[in-house]
Amino acid sequence: MKFGYFQNIHDITLERDYEELLNEMREIASICDDGGFNCFWLPEHHFSIWGRELMPNPVLMAADIAARTKNMRIGLAAAIITLWHPLRLSEDICLLDNLTGGRLEIALGRGNYGLEALNLNPAADPNNPEGNFKVFEETFHILKAAMTTKRFSHKGDLYTYPAPGFKVDRAHTVDDPDYIDPETGELIKLSIYPGPKQKPYPPLWQVVSASPLSLQFAAENDMGIIMWRHTVNYLKDRLNMYQDFASKAKGEEVRYGARTAILRDTFVAESEADARKIAGDCLMSAFNFANWRGPGVYLNPGEKLDPELEASLNDELTFDFVNERSLLFGSPNQVIAKLMELWEETNIEQVAFKCSWPGFAHEHVVRSVKLLTEEVIPEVNRRIQSRANAAE
Repeated sequence: MKFGYFQNIHDITLERDYEELLNEMREIASICDDGGFNCFWLPEHHFSIWGRELMPNPVLMAADIAARTKNMRIGLAAAIITLWHPLRLSEDICLLDNLTGGRLEIALGRGNYGLEALNLNPAADPNNPEGNFKVFEETFHILKAAMTTKRFSHKGDLYTYPAPGFKVDRAHTVDDPDYIDPETGELIKLSIYPGPKQKPYPPLWQVVSASPLSLQFAAENDMGIIMWRHTVNYLKDRLNMYQDFASKAKGEEVRYGARTAILRDTFVAESEADARKIAGDCLMSAFNFANWRGPGVYLNPGEKLDPELEASLNDELTFDFVNERSLLFGSPNQVIAKLMELWEETNIEQVAFKCSWPGFAHEHVVRSVKLLTEEVIPEVNRRIQSRANAAE
């Protein structure tokens, strides 16, 4: 099992110096880099009204983190590619892969927030799922072609590259037969520079809602999947589905759990009571601020809630409801036990921890992350290795 860490930037006061927030993120990254983490994941969000998500450009942030670390990989989770110009996205990701020394992981997202899409690319409005997916799919195929093909072109419903009709400008006389139509002299191929350092491209993931269509698209397009908050039983169901799609796409049996990850809200303290006392209020404030999915995301396959309870949880989720279903809260030993259960039941490839929420003190985040690096991760690794040795 590999371990990732997911870090956003929050400031619900909207009064702190942003450099202080950056330095806090850098401190967490340094602890993770020295503490056995495999990947440091960075999100993308825009126009936060309440200061809850203040990371507008994970590409720039990843370059900064990469320059200050040496061991772990740097991940975008997610790069909301529907909001990017496809060619600029391709150039930036390839340059970033070189800047990181080939340590880049790319998790792609379609975007959930209308506020972001309507102000950056209205065609990708998530309130129009069909249009949103169309932008995502076409942008993805352009990105993949740009990363894998020395000279490429694209003609789709939304984008056409190269732009039709170009022959010459002050800086570019097109006379290379590999790039032009020999009859018209028109540019018909493009190249981006640099190409990615990792060949054929950095590892690709998709942050998914776990719908069958999302799992199928990821599997058929050589992407791992990152899920969030689901129960162990729900994960088992979806991992089986993803395995089936991936095996069919590759024409060979894909190992159960391969290229799968789960993000877990996590807080490690001296005891479960301490974890809840220190972090519970901030966690539940974050959950209920964005409770637009309701309790359904925490349910097991086929589970039905009592209508009165469901209505109550639609209004406000409770710690007791989400704790056993979705959280890694407790003492090091309790978190170790939950991680071992997760590994034994799902064989999931990576768990990404999230230990910070809007309004939560940085000192508590540091303490939790250090307990993960000093007590939790080494012991989980030891137990998994011991099981492997015993099986030989």
